[in-house]
Parts: sequence; structure tokens; C-alpha cells
Amino acid sequence: MDNPHHNSNSLVWDNAEDIEIESMDDESLLMERPFDPTLIKIETKTPSLDTLIKRVKRSSIQMNTEDYFQRKDDLWDKTKQSRLIESILIRFPLPAFFFDASDDDKWLVVDGLQRLSSIRNFVVDKTLSLVNLEFLTHLNGKKWDDLSEDLHRVIEESQVVIYKIMPGTPTDVKFNIFKRINTGGLILESQEIRHALFQGKPSKFIHELAQLESFKKATNYKIKTERMLDRDFANRFVSFYLLGLKNYGSKEYGQDLDSFMSRAMAEINDRTDEELESVKQAFESSMVLAHKIFDREAFRKVRGVYERLPPINKALFDGLSTQLGLLNSQEADRLLKNSNKFKSKLAQELSDNPDFFTSVTSATGDKKRVQYRHETINHLINDCI
Repeated sequence: MDNPHHNSNSLVWDNAEDIEIESMDDESLLMERPFDPTLIKIETKTPSLDTLIKRVKRSSIQMNTEDYFQRKDDLWDKTKQSRLIESILIRFPLPAFFFDASDDDKWLVVDGLQRLSSIRNFVVDKTLSLVNLEFLTHLNGKKWDDLSEDLHRVIEESQVVIYKIMPGTPTDVKFNIFKRINTGGLILESQEIRHALFQGKPSKFIHELAQLESFKKATNYKIKTERMLDRDFANRFVSFYLLGLKNYGSKEYGQDLDSFMSRAMAEINDRTDEELESVKQAFESSMVLAHKIFDREAFRKVRGVYERLPPINKALFDGLSTQLGLLNSQEADRLLKNSNKFKSKLAQELSDNPDFFTSVTSATGDKKRVQYRHETINHLINDCI
């Protein structure tokens, strides 16, 4: 049989992650399902900078975004921070700030974190000494307390533009807003946005699944925690296991994979602890079974002899993990006894069935391709048990 890396132009992976880069093509759906403009509730304000400074002092802006975006503040060096302060002092306009103001006592920073961190360091914490200024060179080495009252006033009275995502904005609309407007040094991943939107029980549960040793072992310890990649995998399983394949692509449950996964996180809030424990057990059973059957080849597009182990494939993961998780203990035992047959059938399907290979390779969020890969894997399992 051919080496699986030959004649596979669409196979691309991130060497650092050992994860195949997924081709979703969800963007093509945007024009097919435009939002009702009346649902987008964004308020524009032009307050003085002192308004934001006071909120930072009162901790009513959540500056520790690692809690909800796993994104660090204070990434700018002292020169970049100092020149932002200099820009304010010479009255250059600042780019707009975006906040999720669903909770007025706890604004989330969607865009503008590094700028706000620099202002906090200089004005509130008073830890920043100005360095490498371009125009106001006489202020090099100065801290907030070293500036005159006139310069304090210039900073505090500077006008800024802020956009507030208001309470009542639907989650799927907020998700899209977050995806479109965050422009900082680190663009948010979809799972980071879901984590921010579904704080509490949902985010904790997904994190709990991602921390399971069985999941790490089944994925050969290759899925890193940075950017919540591990939680993205766990979220996929929960989505199909909880909501069901039949509901994928529906208006009620989400017409693309991101919406479907967001809907699943919302669903977690409505489930009892006993129900969630059952989901956790199914996930753990799925991971244990996958590792027993495939060992280090689990969730990879293995089609025969290979020179290098193919990367982990997200689409194959959601199909295999869900279908394995749905088995009862007797079915799992029968499949394990016929594991060689199952592995052979799956490899043959990947090699000889172009429709199945495509379903885990490109436009993997397409409704028909999602259904096809899950149903195909289900048929292969049934043939073996």
C-alpha cells in the first residue's frame, strides 16, 4: 500500500503540535445565515481615559484575562508601553477598546488588553518608568508621580472610544463579534472564546475532561494545553455525545461546528452532576478503548505503511471518540476482541473510500461530511461486533 503521506496534498500539520491543521470552511456559511442586526447590541461611548482608569482601580475591568481567555497581559516591552503613554501625552488618538459588558461590574477585555495594561502599569500601579521616548525625551526615566499635574490632566482627560457588547446579546452573536474584532498580538482561538463566554460549570467541566490521564494517553501526550487546544478536543466529544449527531447543522443547535460546540457548553449548565458524571465516564471509556485498539496510532489517518506517523486529526477524533463512547461495556469488549479487524477496516476505508477520506480532511464542518464520517465509523464498529 502507498505511503499515506504521498499524494495527499491537503495533509498539513503543525510540527510543534503534531496535530493536523483542520480545513473547516465554516466562513462560507456566513452569508447563508446572516444575523438579525437587531440582535447585535453594541454601545459606543467616548469617555475620558480616567473612566477606564477608575474601573481598573476598582477591578471592574477583568485585567487577568488568563482566567477567561488564557491570554497574558504585559506582553509589551517597556519601550512599547512608554511610547503609548507618550502618544497620549502628545494627544495622538488611541485605537478603540472593546469590552464585553454583559456584567457591568466585571467587563471582559475583548480588544485593547496590552494598551490597557500599559496605562495600568503607569497610572495605577506606578511601576513603569518611561524609556526610549521619541518626542518627549526629557520625560525619559519619569514615573507617574514625577509628572506635573498638567500632564496628569492631559492623560486623565484624553478622550477614548470604547465599544461595549451589552447584556442580551445572544451567545452566538457574541461569539462572532469576538472572532471578528479581536486584533491584538494574539488572535483568540474559538475554544478560548467559548471558555470566556461559558464561565463556571461548563468551562470547568471541559477542563476536567481535558485533564484526564486517559485522554492524554490516548492522544500520546501530543495535544498541548496552550491556546486550549486540549479543551477543543474534549468539547468536540461532549458536543456530539450530548446533543446527538442528528442535531448537527440544525438551526436550533448550530449550523456549523463552532455554533454546535458553543451550544453544547450551554447545555452543560442544564445537566445534573449525575448526568455530567455519565458523560465523563463515557469519554474516559472511549479514550481507554481507543488506546487499547490503536495505541499511538489513535485518531490518525493511518492507511498502511508509513515513514512517519501521521498527525492527530480532529475530525477523526470527533467521529471515533463519540462512536466509541456510545458503546456499552459488552459492545466495547466485543470490539476489543476484534480490534485488528476494526483497525484494518478503518485503514481500508481511509485508503479506498475518497468520500470518507475527504470527510476528515477538508470542509470538516460541513453537515454532510460530519454525518458521513460518524455514520461510516458507526457501520465499521457494527461490522466488528
